[in-house]
Amino acid sequence: MDQKVKNGRFYKCPICSSDKIAFLNGFEKLYLVKCNTCSFIFDKRVPTEQELNEHYKVYAYSKLKPLPELTKVSYNKLLDSFEQYRKTGNILDIGCGQGDFLVEAKKRNWKVYGSEYSKAAVNLCINRNINMHQGQLTNKVFSGVDFDVITSFEVLEHLNNPNEFMSVAQNKLKSGGLFYCTTPNFNSILRNFEKDKFKMILYPEHISFYTKKSIENLGETHNFYSKKTMTTGIDLGRLKNVFKRDKQSNNAQDDMVKLKQTNETIRNLAGSNPLVGIIKNIINFLLSIVSKGDTLKVYWIKK
Repeated sequence: MDQKVKNGRFYKCPICSSDKIAFLNGFEKLYLVKCNTCSFIFDKRVPTEQELNEHYKVYAYSKLKPLPELTKVSYNKLLDSFEQYRKTGNILDIGCGQGDFLVEAKKRNWKVYGSEYSKAAVNLCINRNINMHQGQLTNKVFSGVDFDVITSFEVLEHLNNPNEFMSVAQNKLKSGGLFYCTTPNFNSILRNFEKDKFKMILYPEHISFYTKKSIENLGETHNFYSKKTMTTGIDLGRLKNVFKRDKQSNNAQDDMVKLKQTNETIRNLAGSNPLVGIIKNIINFLLSIVSKGDTLKVYWIKK
């Protein structure tokens, strides 16, 4: 059992092992605590295997879902920025889903590797000619392969053992290589408005929460330096709901569909209208300056 856990609860910080943790003001009923040493915010509860199985059984990878064209464009812009790190041409995506990002990388002659927990997702990726591992990534997986770039899209918030995750990434990355990671930003504008209704707090799925300060501390602990940390994006559909008198309907599923449609409309408009695209870039720039965007994006370099 983890030396920081007693009776299914953390009593020490999972990252720095400090016992100087206290319930986060306003989030006590959600069991959120903050480490006063490294600033990490996390759920004090440790999900059981039964809780995780019950929660994740609703996720299915029965067939490939279409990749929106704008997401494809975004992936290729990101891959453009990765070119300067290409040496062996090996790239690893941890928690790669159905492998869309790696498919785009493969088109650019990267040698692609991925990991996923879902057997169905792994099979989809194998059928797309991606070298895959099912289950938790360890130092023994893909033994002998050094990676120029490792990516992790929206994975860290699911983990209550970030040190183990970071150690494996550090071990597999070449010296001077890039680890690109995204995760929800706990200091986002929306969290300030939604407070304890913040939609990123979702036990047992989302159990770790990062700010610019705490995620940079995490990287430094594992021999990375943060070349760049950005906080971009804002869910305008949710922001709109904050200011509505009737903030929720009687059907949560309908609410989520409407939010998705609103955000997709705005995203398509930004992609097709140059002026809207410029405005979006300006907003993202300002959100990053004040560290209030929805998503943390970290470019870690292995020392």
